[in-house]
Amino acid sequence: MPFRRRPDEAALRAGIHFRRRLAPGGRAVQNRNMIDDLDGDGLDTTDARRRVDDAVAAPARSTTTSPELAWSLRETENMWRQMDAEFGLLTVQEVAELLGPPTTRAWVAEHRKAGHIIGVRRGNSYRYPAFQFDRDRQIVLPLFASLLKLARANDWCTESLSLWMLGPSTSFAKEDRPVDNLQDPQAVLAAAKMEMEAEW
Repeated sequence: MPFRRRPDEAALRAGIHFRRRLAPGGRAVQNRNMIDDLDGDGLDTTDARRRVDDAVAAPARSTTTSPELAWSLRETENMWRQMDAEFGLLTVQEVAELLGPPTTRAWVAEHRKAGHIIGVRRGNSYRYPAFQFDRDRQIVLPLFASLLKLARANDWCTESLSLWMLGPSTSFAKEDRPVDNLQDPQAVLAAAKMEMEAEW
């Protein structure tokens, strides 16, 4: 059974729907210049990082921000808060403890880089959505390696994949969220394939 936190009513009432595609061309942007140090998974300071930072900071420097952009940013942040409240966004140390020995922080970072577990950048470190783990069996659900492989093939970043997991989908009989259907990995994978490969 996937790890779940007890739902927080205020967080669950917060933004239920989101749009993950914010970048021109309909794709979310991932900073590919991430480096790992075992004390915090920091970022390097290359020109690409500065360009990404400038692009993100540009709306803040602008004299006006469109209401649509402000709403989108607020709703996206609400989704992260909902994910943390309902499932947890775990630190590398919490993942190592959840999976138990012989799992180490280095193992977690290696498996994130290899595309076996989802790690998302939050602040100055990576966080790991707890819905990808089975606490009882102390494993990473095998579905997530397949989802990450599909996401990479379709230029989806891990942030977009994580947020998609919490969005309602007509791909399921109850039109609920992919995260609510983890007991049927093939259905989740089929829904992800349909969404990621859709022509917009």
